[in-house]
Amino acid sequence: MNDQPKQDTNQEVVEPTVIAEEVMIEKPASEDKPEQVETSSKKTIKDYLSKDLFAGVKVISDKENQVEIEKIADDILEEYQGTFNDISENQIISAKVIGISDNDIMVDIGFKSEGLISRSEFNNKDLPEIGSNIDIFLEKFEDTDGNITLSKYKADFIKRWDELKEFEQSKEPVQGKIVKRVKGGLVVDLGVIQAFLPGSQADVQPIKNFDDLVGKEFDFQIVKVDEMRKNLVVSRKAILEESLNEKRQELMTKIEVGAQLQGLVKNITDFGAFVDLGGVDGLIHITDFSWGRINHPSEIVSIGDEITVQIIDYNKETSRISLGLKQLVENPWQSIPDKYSIGDTIVGKIVSIMNYGIFIELEKGIEGLIHISEISWTKNIQNLQDQYKVGDSLESKILFIDANEQKISLGIKQLTKDPWDDISSQVTIGDKNEGTVNKVTKFGAYVDLGKDIEGFIRNTDFHWTKNPLHPKEFVSEGDTIKFVVIDISDKDRKILLSMKDLADNPWSEIVEKYSSGDKLKGSVSAINDSGVVIDMGDDIVGLVPSDKISKELKKDYLPSIEPGDPIDLLVVEVKEQDKNVILMLDQPDAD
Repeated sequence: MNDQPKQDTNQEVVEPTVIAEEVMIEKPASEDKPEQVETSSKKTIKDYLSKDLFAGVKVISDKENQVEIEKIADDILEEYQGTFNDISENQIISAKVIGISDNDIMVDIGFKSEGLISRSEFNNKDLPEIGSNIDIFLEKFEDTDGNITLSKYKADFIKRWDELKEFEQSKEPVQGKIVKRVKGGLVVDLGVIQAFLPGSQADVQPIKNFDDLVGKEFDFQIVKVDEMRKNLVVSRKAILEESLNEKRQELMTKIEVGAQLQGLVKNITDFGAFVDLGGVDGLIHITDFSWGRINHPSEIVSIGDEITVQIIDYNKETSRISLGLKQLVENPWQSIPDKYSIGDTIVGKIVSIMNYGIFIELEKGIEGLIHISEISWTKNIQNLQDQYKVGDSLESKILFIDANEQKISLGIKQLTKDPWDDISSQVTIGDKNEGTVNKVTKFGAYVDLGKDIEGFIRNTDFHWTKNPLHPKEFVSEGDTIKFVVIDISDKDRKILLSMKDLADNPWSEIVEKYSSGDKLKGSVSAINDSGVVIDMGDDIVGLVPSDKISKELKKDYLPSIEPGDPIDLLVVEVKEQDKNVILMLDQPDAD
């Protein structure tokens, strides 16, 4: 080193330029301790140029040796950059593990100082051994604290990402583990990288509970790669469909009418159930579940059931396969003619109640129908469920058997004598009696006459002058009423009754009492689509037809009146045959 020249204290001081003759001091190898982690991995050129790190310096003026300064600086920079060994930022490099602490892994990347990687980037079970080489990602030579930034996870991510892109291009399956459920699907761990599995791509069949798949490993196909966001979308369905296609081709060679196959119930509808035969679906129609009658396929099978089925029809052109369950057992109808005969009385269980009749199970797979017309000789049955319940035992008589069509007709009324055989000895026209109202309909009311016989009162036979909108204005179910028999029809098997005929017909007197043009006062009884119903007193009811009311009165007058209000009227016509009194409003604007 050159000695510094002495300076005259009286002379003006010139700022010296310091040039380092040595740029780096290396520690002896014996001082390196792998278990100690350095907090700073390198020095910058600025540090070396600005600090007095050397025993000797040379002072020159800027003007004299500017060129020499630049040359020395370039030499220092070249020597400094030479320590990188062709290493650059943002790349994967190989590093040697030289130390392990509680928090970090120390590695040598061939740089002048060591780098640190957090132990959190390693699986504790798979920590590297000291002296081994590992791939890491070099992010920066120097961060804000002057440290080298390294990442084991990013190196693993980049390598795995490149591998998965190759899987996507080759369409080869990749194994993964479903780790959790998220909105719209599931997350699949493919090793370092996680992918999204849409719910629609989880299986070829609808999945009831996606949570059942969490924690399970499957093969997946990568169907979408988002390079910018580094996202992957996978499909398990694509793998399964490919496997199903192979099974389907194999299955098609086995399909023939009469063959028995194992299948999985895939879906259930009102008309049948779809069964997955292993890549090909077949349909069990509701009529092919049982030799007996069922209301819904769910009475026999449930979704997910593994069942044995028989192929009963196959269309190669449409690949439509018809399956059957009942065909796996002997047809019980073949022995029916030997077991039952017309006229036999049987006891069976009610298995179904329809609007038109009752189905009775004679034995397993054999049912007969009691039509609603075969319930009673005389009673009008409106609702079978009011009198019968599923599960009840019921006695009936066999009326008809057709084993080929699998039909048996039954009857209940045939268990008793037909009362119409001697109806004349029980009921006579003109008889006055009383009975209980069994049923009220919009057309009239049915009355119990005793001995399993019913009579009917029509709407027009409740009252001489009042025309009800519904029979319930006069009677209710369960009422005991008085009546007179007015007609007996053997052909229609009907007995007509009347309540009004218990009193004299007043219409001859009404015709004499009222004449066209007469003015009278009445009260509003009701207002309906037909017009205004008027209470004329003495149980006489008249009607102001809607077409007899002017538009002005409909608009201004009718909305102001209510039932019970008095009203002025004019008699238009008295119709004795129709039992009607036609009226009109006696108002200034009345037409």
